[in-house]
Amino acid sequence: MTHYSRRHVLGLGMATPLLLPTLAHAAVSGATDAPGLAFVYEAIVTLEPVVEVGRTPLGTRRRIPITGGHFAGPRIRGTVLSGGADWQLQRADDWTVIEADYMMRADDGTLIHVRNVGLTNSRVAGAPERYLRTVPSFEAPDGPHAWLNQAIFIGTLGPPPDDAPKPSVRIRVYRVT
Repeated sequence: MTHYSRRHVLGLGMATPLLLPTLAHAAVSGATDAPGLAFVYEAIVTLEPVVEVGRTPLGTRRRIPITGGHFAGPRIRGTVLSGGADWQLQRADDWTVIEADYMMRADDGTLIHVRNVGLTNSRVAGAPERYLRTVPSFEAPDGPHAWLNQAIFIGTLGPPPDDAPKPSVRIRVYRVT
């Protein structure tokens, strides 16, 4: 059974009148709560070979060092800095949790911290269609790229273009609208 504090219940009561006009407007205007996507950038990220850490109580751990790369989109472009890594955990169900942590430098010199967490299934016989999605989050300083701090993003990972350095990965990032 869930117990709520008096402060929590009072807080909900105070917030409800503030939300009602917004909810009423959405209902009258026919607005939908279905999210959309807006393209933010595509990155080609260069990697070092996979480092097999080994079996742990949680699954098989791997580390993939990030060595650099570049990214470009309608509002932002720049380079991916070396020194980051993608920590992967292959679970017993053959799904892999991805946790990448790295820095980007926009063309104007702004440093942006990226943490990209995702999930993918292994390419094994009988597996469902390949699934590979991420949820990147950004930490950008105040200024021209602060908009990265103010939205939810999703990403896809895939093979790089044929002319890209190997090993590397293509990351496409979209803002949820």
